[in-house]
Amino acid sequence: MMLFCGNVFADPVLNKILSTHSITLAWVDNTRPIAWQLNNKPSGMVIDICLDVVQSIEKRYNTKLDVKWIKIPAAARFEVISHNQADVLCAVAANSGQRHKIVKFSIPWFYTKMNILTKKSEQVLNEELLSGHTVGVISGGTAALELAKMNENYNYSISVKLVRDFNDGFDLLADGHISAFITDDVIIRGKLAEMPNKEDYQINASGFGNTLEYGLAVDKNADEMEEIINTNIKTMFATKRFDELYNKWFMSPLTSPDDIVQLPMSQQLINDKLRYQLR
Repeated sequence: MMLFCGNVFADPVLNKILSTHSITLAWVDNTRPIAWQLNNKPSGMVIDICLDVVQSIEKRYNTKLDVKWIKIPAAARFEVISHNQADVLCAVAANSGQRHKIVKFSIPWFYTKMNILTKKSEQVLNEELLSGHTVGVISGGTAALELAKMNENYNYSISVKLVRDFNDGFDLLADGHISAFITDDVIIRGKLAEMPNKEDYQINASGFGNTLEYGLAVDKNADEMEEIINTNIKTMFATKRFDELYNKWFMSPLTSPDDIVQLPMSQQLINDKLRYQLR
């Protein structure tokens, strides 16, 4: 165990956490089973991962931390970290585009792709069929960048509707204001699992775009926090902890017997687990 006795670290985020005996965790709601509000508190896979990180900091530095959660809109999640309004981003956070220039990402703890959610009546199942339709995407998200490239490179005429929150996109689709909502496949599957009229909707069987790597995000200068988080994730992979959390959130009922995401672990995650277990 490492004792914290007023040491000064090069990492300003870790310094603040240990000197104030508190840690501020940012999270994004409505992203089941990654993170959402359940029983009036943040819940989900990434929430549990972040709480494990908090425990590892407490153990390493022989201290007790007050955990402060701040709920943020999806469109502002990376700015909250880069502007030092939170210490760790515990949310859907893909290490893609230019994001690594403003925040530092941990090693991946999940892999997914983008997908297209539409009503079956729309008959929009792939990228080519999006042309001429209004499509909702999260402002500043990976899908927004992808649609901009498609319009420019392939001369598509996709009308892009930017939204700040995942639920806004789902609601606009349900109300007929957009023809499709594009976001991460896992978020769509989490939403469909709880929808009573899920049979009215469809998704692309294989998703589209490049594979997205989810990581926890910290400030660009938070080198020691990055090391702590990475060590914790590797330990989870090497033990049964990751399997325990994955089965809890992806393979078991969430709020009712029928509310199951039922998303088996990807081959990328299985490979990561094996790699760290063999070390």
